[in-house]
Amino acid sequence: MRILLVNDYGTLAGGAEVIVFSLRDALRARGHEVRVFASTAPAGSEANLADDLGYGTTGRWRTMVQSANLAAAWALRRVLAGFAPDVVHINLYLTQLSPLILLALGDVPVIYYAMWNRAICPVGNRLLPDGRICPFRPGIACLRTGCLPLHDWLPLMTQLAADRTLAPRFTRVVAISQSVANRLAEFGPPHMGKASVVHPGTAAAEARIDLSPSPRAVVAGRLVPEKGIDTLLRAFARLAPRDPISRLVVIGDGPERCNLVRLADDLGVGERVTFTGKLSPEATLAMVRSAWVACVPSLWEEPFGMIAAEAQMHGVAVIASRCGGLAEIVADGETGYLVPPGDPEALACRLEQLLSDRALAKALGVRGHARARDLFELNGFTSRLEAIYRDVIQ
Repeated sequence: MRILLVNDYGTLAGGAEVIVFSLRDALRARGHEVRVFASTAPAGSEANLADDLGYGTTGRWRTMVQSANLAAAWALRRVLAGFAPDVVHINLYLTQLSPLILLALGDVPVIYYAMWNRAICPVGNRLLPDGRICPFRPGIACLRTGCLPLHDWLPLMTQLAADRTLAPRFTRVVAISQSVANRLAEFGPPHMGKASVVHPGTAAAEARIDLSPSPRAVVAGRLVPEKGIDTLLRAFARLAPRDPISRLVVIGDGPERCNLVRLADDLGVGERVTFTGKLSPEATLAMVRSAWVACVPSLWEEPFGMIAAEAQMHGVAVIASRCGGLAEIVADGETGYLVPPGDPEALACRLEQLLSDRALAKALGVRGHARARDLFELNGFTSRLEAIYRDVIQ
């Protein structure tokens, strides 16, 4: 098959891009012709890995561009004419490429793989400014709650209106998790209401043989408020007086880094918390693999939570918030623990259990590895999408 993957970014900016390029390579290894079309917008310092590019920007005109990116639509039209794919697989498209790319698709079958809630939330995370999960459909509520200023609200409402008009062109809608599928059905337009679910996959790996000599927890992700890293720091500070040897490693960068470093110092655990900054995917996984437990303390409904699946694949126990797709990855009490989001006391309790009990941490990791091999392995993910491609082509 000739398959065109479409994504807003061509750099390894986050989990979505890791999924896209891992899928490209896995499909190519199976003999398919696969290209990735992405925007030129920079996201981080990584090189753009896409095969074909359309215009994108992270500058002052970004809101206008993501609402109506004619240049990207024309570029995609040229790629479609030259490559003639059997199927187009669209991932992220609402933060750079815009709904106008759907005008270029002609009659080729199109899969939309909904990797987050951007189609039903202009800011994507469905969090209100006060930290509550948003209960509203997108519209005037986005302005009334303070989620969007007026100068962004107008073009983004235009974007969502265009998307509701053009996106019924999708042949099939597939969601990254049941959580996303449920939210699309609850808050989205009719064509989003019957999304099937295909969990993404990570490369198979052997489980680590043993834990490191000293107990260590790790968290990895962009340092933004919705990731709940401050909750983890408060939890770690609660157990620190009873556990003088455990350490916490924070992997990633973002606008909250200075605040988090200051919070660790204020809580008296600054010398026991290491902030590594952003690491390569390989270095991140090596650090996760060396930990006793991986933490995913998100406050928002994570669409999936790739780092949780990756940690389990490497045999690492996981403590995650009981929200979004994370509840589909971690089997509570079997491969790790699920805790209420934003609850440092509950998180501290589970963290102390695992950092004080090597045998328990190892046992949960072993079961997590088996679960990841069954449910979240890259080859299985690729096979499930191949079946969908063939079905929509026929």
